[in-house]
Amino acid sequence: MGTLLLFLFSSFLFHVLVSGVTYTELIFPNFTASSFKFVDNAGAFLFSRNGTFKAAIFNPGVQKAHYYLCVMHAESGTIIWSANRDGPISSSGKMTLTAIGITIAELNGNDKWSTPPLRSSVNALLLTEVGNLVLLDQFNHSLWESFHYPTDTIVMGQHLLKDAILSSAVSDDDLSTGDYKLTVSDSDVLLQWFGNTYWKLSMDARSYRNSNYINEYMEINGTGLFLFGRNGSAVVTQVTLPPSNFRIAQLDASGQFMISSFLGTVRKQEFAGPIDGCRIPFICGRLGLCTGTTSNGPICSCPEGFLRGPQHSSGCEPSDGYSLPLACNSTKNDTRLNSSDVSYLRLGYGMGYFSIDFSEPIEYGVNLSVCQDVCTANCSCLGIYYQNSSGSCYVFENELGSVIASTTDDDDHWGYIKTLGGNDSTSNNGSTDQRQVFPVIALVLLPMTGIFIIVALSFLWLRKRRFLKNKETKLGHANSISPGDLDAFYIPGLPQRNSGCGQSTSSSGSGFVYFPLFALEMHEQGNYLELADPRLEGRVTSEEAERLVRVALCCVQEEPLLRPAMVSVVGMLEGGTPLGQPRIESLNFLRFYGRRFTEASMIGEGNEQSDIILYPEANTSANRTANGSHACFSYISSQQISGPR
Repeated sequence: MGTLLLFLFSSFLFHVLVSGVTYTELIFPNFTASSFKFVDNAGAFLFSRNGTFKAAIFNPGVQKAHYYLCVMHAESGTIIWSANRDGPISSSGKMTLTAIGITIAELNGNDKWSTPPLRSSVNALLLTEVGNLVLLDQFNHSLWESFHYPTDTIVMGQHLLKDAILSSAVSDDDLSTGDYKLTVSDSDVLLQWFGNTYWKLSMDARSYRNSNYINEYMEINGTGLFLFGRNGSAVVTQVTLPPSNFRIAQLDASGQFMISSFLGTVRKQEFAGPIDGCRIPFICGRLGLCTGTTSNGPICSCPEGFLRGPQHSSGCEPSDGYSLPLACNSTKNDTRLNSSDVSYLRLGYGMGYFSIDFSEPIEYGVNLSVCQDVCTANCSCLGIYYQNSSGSCYVFENELGSVIASTTDDDDHWGYIKTLGGNDSTSNNGSTDQRQVFPVIALVLLPMTGIFIIVALSFLWLRKRRFLKNKETKLGHANSISPGDLDAFYIPGLPQRNSGCGQSTSSSGSGFVYFPLFALEMHEQGNYLELADPRLEGRVTSEEAERLVRVALCCVQEEPLLRPAMVSVVGMLEGGTPLGQPRIESLNFLRFYGRRFTEASMIGEGNEQSDIILYPEANTSANRTANGSHACFSYISSQQISGPR
């Protein structure tokens, strides 16, 4: 019997020694807490006065033994602050409160986190009813507060000062600092990813700006979210929400800023930004294509020309075996980049990128090749976004995020991703052979293409020479040629002259046409088929005619810098490069030349009238009047056209 009593007493004593007693509001040096010591309370060792919040040595996950000193909402278990988020301890680690502050360390003494040096000795640690963990001196003055060092959350009664930052966690189980940031600027609240903005509070329809004062801090309270200025006396911006006794604002691990209210253990989301999940930079991984979001998460795939990366990586990779470079701020990147190894893979039609709406172009009025050269010379540049109409050049720097499927038909913007030639050290599954396909094909096709071009040019030259000889022969026998035979002299592809020797839109009454000006006028009207030979009988489309005209007009722009390089010209004609948009103001010189040509042609017409009348009226119908003008041509003849050829 005595042995049994001794055993029960020993068990009770062990339980008392191991299971620590929880405290309310205050603890004092020298105090030690560990998850094992307070295991009966899930690591909690200190509660606020009314039990709204608790401080605990807590492990948010189940797969990893990562323990953190946390302040938590007691009823819901929501973590609102963590001390050692980037230095978790094991189950045997401990938190110690001494006169110099708080220290979190492993059992072997390896420190993971501690409070900064303080101006005086610590007398107590206080957990307030609003969730603020405060170190007090002997006069109950604050030496240090957790509210001054926010992690990813603020609560009612807490101020997030201008230029202060909320940093997301990696995941709900891993409280380490993530890649998403929230900061209060002078005039807005910004969400950023690797320095790139992807959302602003002012974008939300519920955000209302009350004044133009500079922001000083952000706060949430029982009626909503507020930005204050003028020493806290003026509301700059507000988001009104339903009344609530307790709510938090949190930058979620997913990159979304959310405001939630609590009723007991039930959490209700009241506000989220951005609303469109596809606007979150890494929602589908690196270069993953986001086409929408559902209640189950984003709808992700890979753009054309890309495929899903290895299982251990997130996102998509080029399907041709080429690799994506790392930015120069990465320790794995070799900044000694050979430009000959760099190429650009174009993203598909109608694809956008999150940062374009929040950044300025680094270059204006440049062609695509210049934009690519700028990126090639910058080791932090991983891709570009090019606007055809303005020649604006945007760059993707430091990291590549997800791609957004656009809901609008916009062929004026194109994205290009920088790629590098194959690296034998990273190749597998025959990818090296795949990377060698392009050089081999190039060695075969380029000579064949050159030979074909030479043969084609020779054929065209011989045909033109034969045509000129035939023309001279016909002009030497004018008495045997009827005016109708002049219809044979035309340039294929030029428009038909108006019936009755009518006026061309770009010439005077003489009927002579300055063709570059005529092409410009048809471009302005969008009437490209007027420039096509009608005998093609619908075999040419408006898109094909537009492509030729726009390329030609781009090549004759007055400013040399605006003219595309020959590589770009070939690319536009083949469809591999976005079609350039000629600038009208750079083509106004054609109107001047057109007027000068028209005046000269009118003078020359009087001098040449006798030559035209060499074709006798005897060969025409008897009812033709002697004073009639020369015979109308069915098509504009080669002698009626001037301009650059």
